[in-house]
Amino acid sequence: MDRHRDSLARIADRVPLRAWAPDTIDLPWGDPAFSERMLLEHLSQEHELASRRLTTIAAQTDRLVEWMGAAPREGVSPSVLDVTCGPGLFAQAFAGHGFSVTGVDISPAAIRAAAEITAGLPCRFIHADIRDVVLPTASFDAGVYLYGQAEVPAPDELDAILRRIRAALKPGAALALELRVASAVPRTMSTGWHTGVDGLFGSGTQLVLSERGWDAQARATVERHHVLDVESGELTIFGGTARALERDDWAAILTGAGFPAVEFHEAWDGLVFDDSTNWQVAIGR
Repeated sequence: MDRHRDSLARIADRVPLRAWAPDTIDLPWGDPAFSERMLLEHLSQEHELASRRLTTIAAQTDRLVEWMGAAPREGVSPSVLDVTCGPGLFAQAFAGHGFSVTGVDISPAAIRAAAEITAGLPCRFIHADIRDVVLPTASFDAGVYLYGQAEVPAPDELDAILRRIRAALKPGAALALELRVASAVPRTMSTGWHTGVDGLFGSGTQLVLSERGWDAQARATVERHHVLDVESGELTIFGGTARALERDDWAAILTGAGFPAVEFHEAWDGLVFDDSTNWQVAIGR
């Protein structure tokens, strides 16, 4: 019972939510056990909370090919860099359009699944953190950084990532960022809890106490999940930060990283999928 008591005391004494604090930096994508549990969510066709449904991905890929202007030509198979590629669902879709794909992801389970899903297709995958992966210079005809993942790094980290991507793209190549529409992002505090068995955050019976809020200085949503193992009393904390910036801010970020021409497609230009009106795509060249 001492561990239960200590864990509850830690929850009661928690500090206010702050962007990129030690317990709100990001989810442990690279942890093997967590990545296996998250993979199940990525591959689910029941929701679009981790990856999107295959039908949505197919429609989004059609739009991306059109917007990026890197469509295959006779005898030419363009290449696309898929940043934080997950289990290769977009890679599979781009390969179906005649692209060769290089995907990068920190999750070991996602990289394994991506190789299995795209077997026989012109796709390769690199198990690495995009913050320090070594990429070939001026090698790709296009790049994609989807599902709000560009919102997660702290500002200096994102600038370094975008510059790394820019160096890997050919001159004139486009980079597509999928971002939340800032006006659609809640800025209020919310809390909630649930119990579950063998869930996303671990095995056994768990009590999960969640809180979400807004860090006005960072202009970011912040979340934190206190996961209490009911039997042992062990407490594990997961969290994450994601900036919600205006178009002008994103245009300035892309311009500063070497993409001076930026266009936006709000709500995916009318494409309908779960929560589609809350998302936009920035194309930087």
